[in-house]
Amino acid sequence: MTIQEGEFEPSEGFSLSIKKVLFNFIKLIPKMRKLRKKATKIIQEMGEIDKKVQAPSSETIQSDLEKICSVPHRRIGTKNAHKIEDYLYAQFKELGLKNIKKEPVNVIDWVAKQWKLTISTQNETLEVPCFYVLNTEFTKPEGITAPLIYLGEGKPKDFKKIDVKNKIVVADIKFPNLPLGKLLKIVKPYYISDPQKAIDKTTKIILTFALLNFPPQSYGGEPREDSVYWRAVRRGALGLILILRDYPSNVNSHWGPYDGTMKPVPALYVGKYDGMKVRDLSQMDGAEGTIILEGSKEPSTANNIWGILPGQSEEMIMVSSHHDSAFEGASEDGTGVAMVLAQLRAWSKIPKSERPRSLLFILSAGHLYGGIGAEAFARKYRNTLLKNVLVDVNLEHMCAKEVDEDPETLGFKFTDNLAMGALFISPSEWLIAHTIKSLSQYKIENMILIPDNFFATPPIGEAGHFTMQSDLKVIHWIRSPYYLLTAEDKLDKIDMEKLGPTAQSVSDLINSLMSLPREHF
Repeated sequence: MTIQEGEFEPSEGFSLSIKKVLFNFIKLIPKMRKLRKKATKIIQEMGEIDKKVQAPSSETIQSDLEKICSVPHRRIGTKNAHKIEDYLYAQFKELGLKNIKKEPVNVIDWVAKQWKLTISTQNETLEVPCFYVLNTEFTKPEGITAPLIYLGEGKPKDFKKIDVKNKIVVADIKFPNLPLGKLLKIVKPYYISDPQKAIDKTTKIILTFALLNFPPQSYGGEPREDSVYWRAVRRGALGLILILRDYPSNVNSHWGPYDGTMKPVPALYVGKYDGMKVRDLSQMDGAEGTIILEGSKEPSTANNIWGILPGQSEEMIMVSSHHDSAFEGASEDGTGVAMVLAQLRAWSKIPKSERPRSLLFILSAGHLYGGIGAEAFARKYRNTLLKNVLVDVNLEHMCAKEVDEDPETLGFKFTDNLAMGALFISPSEWLIAHTIKSLSQYKIENMILIPDNFFATPPIGEAGHFTMQSDLKVIHWIRSPYYLLTAEDKLDKIDMEKLGPTAQSVSDLINSLMSLPREHF
């Protein structure tokens, strides 16, 4: 399953458009109302599961999570990533999966080794804390020095006013701020799981994975017209300094956009508050910047790891997550991997004769490389193996703690809740009903149950890559804490005590789907 970039037919690139979202809501609202009504009736008539499948304890899942996070990162194609891939393959084998595969995809191992940002004016020279922009071009040791030019959000009209050739562009990165509480009043979801009563009309969430003016392009696709980066490149800029203006802290270690595309000029991120100083300096007469970004890139591979736990039927329920991470990745996606292992631990103890359907377990590679692993897997098996999959239960960012910006430290501070999350689900009243039951029984916090195309996109997360390439139905669990994709995503960000109950909720859900008639999926 090795795929070269030029051979990989690009998918449609991910694009979060407020206009498209609003138009989509007009179509969704009546459909959701009908499905919600049907699901409510099903729940009222639903009986209890005859035999419980016991999920592992929180302590067991935590032990798996700590092993997964025992390396500094699991970046695609690196030795660290390969070490954890080998561990996961061994776990699949030890826990009794059959037909275990370790299937490679070709990638570029892009490694930044040294980076620095210096700004000089007529009055001072200042070194600014910064972080590299993934997969941008490297410089020589001395870096590149050029005049600075500030362009706001870098809209087309901004570039029309100013010549950026042979300059370093300074621009603000825009993130969407979703008025979730107000939105849920208008577009009533299938279900809100909120036992702590934490969601109200004032609830908002910044979608820190969505860089509105620096969006990812599809792997192997053309540069995006709506990207400040590519607008600058086309007009001859030598580099970019990108301010994380809307980010809820002064963090600068943002890993994105993670599209797997190698980019032709260097770029660096600076945090929101450091960016205020950079913005001011860049608008002074004679301001110059020096960008240093040294590193290496060489061909490598990453591996999808999957196997089957046979049941009484070839019909399958798929349980999935991705195993790569930008940093320690406790939430993104150590918890997802640990939860997949938890389900394997639970179901491998059940005799084959008591598993009405088979289970396909997959830990895909390269979510942070344009989803290359999931898309390659789906393209290879969409007309064979995946034809037997009734639904993909995809697990990401489980039990991630919620944080807000700390005004004193300009970092993060914990709230008393889990991070806001969503369950993206395909339009089946039966899937909706069984999912609501599992959420309510275990009082899962801060989760909203919404259609898989709620944002006028595929499900946001790894399940989206599977669905773009195959006709899979999904029940896709995902949370969105602000430290995702940053160096702050460490084990202290996980509510370890809730790992066991959450795993049991997923186990009960899968158990209820084991005997659900195929036509109800």
